[in-house]
Amino acid sequence: MKRSVICIIMLFIFVFVFLFAGCSKTVVRVDGIEIKQKEVDTYINFYKKQSTSSELTEDEEELKTLEASIIDSLIVTKLLEKYAEENNITVSSEEVDKQIELIIGSYSSGEDFKKGLKDMDIDRKFLENYFRSLMLGSKIFEVVTADVIVTGQEIKQYYDDNKKTLFVVPARVKASHILAIFPWVEDNSEETEEGKEEALEKIKMVKDKLKNGVDFEVLARQYSDDSASAASGGDLGYISKGQMIEEFEEALFSLDVGEVSEIVETKYGFHIIKVFDRQEEYIQKFDEVEESINAYLLNLHKMEKWEDFIFSLIEEVNIEYFTDVEGTLNSTEEESE
Repeated sequence: MKRSVICIIMLFIFVFVFLFAGCSKTVVRVDGIEIKQKEVDTYINFYKKQSTSSELTEDEEELKTLEASIIDSLIVTKLLEKYAEENNITVSSEEVDKQIELIIGSYSSGEDFKKGLKDMDIDRKFLENYFRSLMLGSKIFEVVTADVIVTGQEIKQYYDDNKKTLFVVPARVKASHILAIFPWVEDNSEETEEGKEEALEKIKMVKDKLKNGVDFEVLARQYSDDSASAASGGDLGYISKGQMIEEFEEALFSLDVGEVSEIVETKYGFHIIKVFDRQEEYIQKFDEVEESINAYLLNLHKMEKWEDFIFSLIEEVNIEYFTDVEGTLNSTEEESE
């Protein structure tokens, strides 16, 4: 039961709570609380406008799935609002305004902010209710999960059970490189033999300077076309297998500490690589990962309790659908049996 509707819980976090005026067909009634078709249609329209794919606007089954998810999410949202009201959990206008001001501050001007809302087909009131919903859900979450803890024994058990899989640090090497880039990689021009020859001549020149004793880092700063690493002497940091393209990686892991490669060709250009350190595969010690395990398990247990709480709210109410596109919440009780 829980797994079948977990997406509903997650979708709630992003649902905008927006109460509509005027008459509209009731699609769902939850213990007297009604959800109107106009609310559902507004969300559908919003998601359609945000979608970068035309599939959402054309695929009838996808739209039905979306509509069912929105209906269920609105049910959960309204149940949480009811819980908040019964337990004196509120979000003040000042809290909402503070969030809005942060958003406005990310725009160059108030007019740009208004234009941004228009482009998203929403208004300020819509945004205000979004933040109110988000903060209300967060406050309820904190209340519901306040007593969740993780014991030291549980952390240690998790480490012992997973240390040979999750906490293995693969072998890695610390390396730098100098790149003579192919012109077409840099400017999207046509590949030419002349361009390739130009890059080769450059890297050969650098190789000659290395043989004559010029420092690798000095040459990287002066000649490397890799702007991301050139300023730091070509430093790429520690690299594990699987991070770089095949030709580069093959040459890299064949080098000993302090050794410089021959010229290596990849799709980007010609490289010269130097290895500065090598670390063999090892398992992280418990004290290295204890804090991260604690954070992971705490979040996991909080989400489990949050799910149980949401399902308890659902199970306490009578949900009546008045639409062909029904959600799944009425099936939770049967699935749990």
